[in-house]
Amino acid sequence: MPAEIKILERAEMYLRALSCGVNPLSEETLPEGDVCRQERISKCLAYVADYLKQKVMPAMERSEKQALPKPTKTLKPRVVREQATKELVLTPEMLSKFEVSAEPVSVSGFIRRLNFLVPQDSGMIPLVYADVAEVLSREGVLLKEENDKGKDLNLPTPHGEELGFVRVEADIRGHHSIYTKCNVDAQKFILDNIDKCVAQANERLAKRRERAESGETGRSGKEKFHVTEEQIKNYPTDEAPVPVSEIARRLNDLLPQDSNIEKIYFKTIRDWFVSQNYLEEKKNALGKIFFVPTETGSQNGIVTESRVGKNGENYDAVLYNGVAQKLVLDHVNELT
Repeated sequence: MPAEIKILERAEMYLRALSCGVNPLSEETLPEGDVCRQERISKCLAYVADYLKQKVMPAMERSEKQALPKPTKTLKPRVVREQATKELVLTPEMLSKFEVSAEPVSVSGFIRRLNFLVPQDSGMIPLVYADVAEVLSREGVLLKEENDKGKDLNLPTPHGEELGFVRVEADIRGHHSIYTKCNVDAQKFILDNIDKCVAQANERLAKRRERAESGETGRSGKEKFHVTEEQIKNYPTDEAPVPVSEIARRLNDLLPQDSNIEKIYFKTIRDWFVSQNYLEEKKNALGKIFFVPTETGSQNGIVTESRVGKNGENYDAVLYNGVAQKLVLDHVNELT
């Protein structure tokens, strides 16, 4: 096959030279009356030369590559989850060996690279996508959106875009996919919150142990989010406007560490504001959903602040001052 390609390359070169009125062997200009200098013949020669270069030779090269034996795929070591019985620990020493990728990576890809820090024979539970997505959702970085097939996607919020999380659309293996990639700043944000992700993974392991000890096969239930009046007194209310994700974080911090109570998500609080006519849902020209305060919301401490996202686009961030935060506290046990 390589010899045939070489012959075709030479034939293309000869045809190209002849179409230009040049003898390909001597590189001399052909005589005025030579047949190759006639316009119609010259155009045909050039057409065939182009056809060889664009169609025939690439097809032969592809055929040659397909005929070659495929290289043996090197499998990377994977943590066997069935054997993972110990809590996950990512020490500062282990994390110091981790290099942030200069190229944007998917959240799943980033998690895979983190798991390579864990010694293969340690028996420690690995991080999974759900652990990190859970933390990012609580921090107001990711938000679940439904695609046209009804599948939940974790896509960046405006706050997430500020932090370097990017919504990506691509055709992968013939399927149109929408997912989130992390640039350098986003990867650093996950690393800054890695202790929360590790705690989430270890909480998952603890639940698995509880189910195993009790003989349960399904998921163990948790109490819905609720706080006592004494706990509410510890909420750090201030007049400075904050995003709804910060309100959720402050509320979750009121719960004891070992409580069997579900965390509250920023989406729950935001949806409550919508249901009470404090917020209004809208769509932009691209069909992307965003929220704006209603007149009632503006009168009750919901404000907007103009900001610039990572992609350079201007957007209005919705913030909640002390009045709006007090509204949440007054109805906190009605939100879920």
